[in-house]
Amino acid sequence: MIRPVFLHALALGLAFTFSACEKPTASKEVIFGAVHENVHALEKKDVATVMATIHPKSPVFAGTKDAIEQMFESVDLKYTLSDLRIESATPEEVKVGFVQRTEKIGGTGQFANNVVEGIHTLRLDGKRWKIYKTLQTKITDFNGKPLFAPDAPPPTSPIPPADKWPPPPAAPGKPSPMTPLPIPTGVK
Repeated sequence: MIRPVFLHALALGLAFTFSACEKPTASKEVIFGAVHENVHALEKKDVATVMATIHPKSPVFAGTKDAIEQMFESVDLKYTLSDLRIESATPEEVKVGFVQRTEKIGGTGQFANNVVEGIHTLRLDGKRWKIYKTLQTKITDFNGKPLFAPDAPPPTSPIPPADKWPPPPAAPGKPSPMTPLPIPTGVK
């Protein structure tokens, strides 16, 4: 007769064996650290570090460097990141919900202060998690008023594609709807 203690030990052993075959998912600290590193690099206007936080296989990777360099030349921005949460996680991909407040604090370029709610998708690049794409789910001004007409979807990217850069100037007296975020967004 097999004893219950033996069965329990066998079940635990099998559970550890099968779970050891899967790749581990990174901790919240590692994932959130990757997002924070991106925002800190943007605030410091550190192009190399911003690019190091973006996955090189992201379809928007190639045009991002020129776009952020031009943005850095025209405006100084302060970023406040909050409400980070893991939306989903697999060994290959993690989706992180966020709220980001972006405020112009200097520079000659036009910029609409905004609050963006969205989801960053991070993927591994070697052993490092990097932002692969970003989906903006809501963009408002600091008073909660949508920056885009309710029937119009928000832009898929805060930074225009490289072939559309620089963006057309805003009408006199109106801020540009361009909404710089850590990376161009909306890529599937």
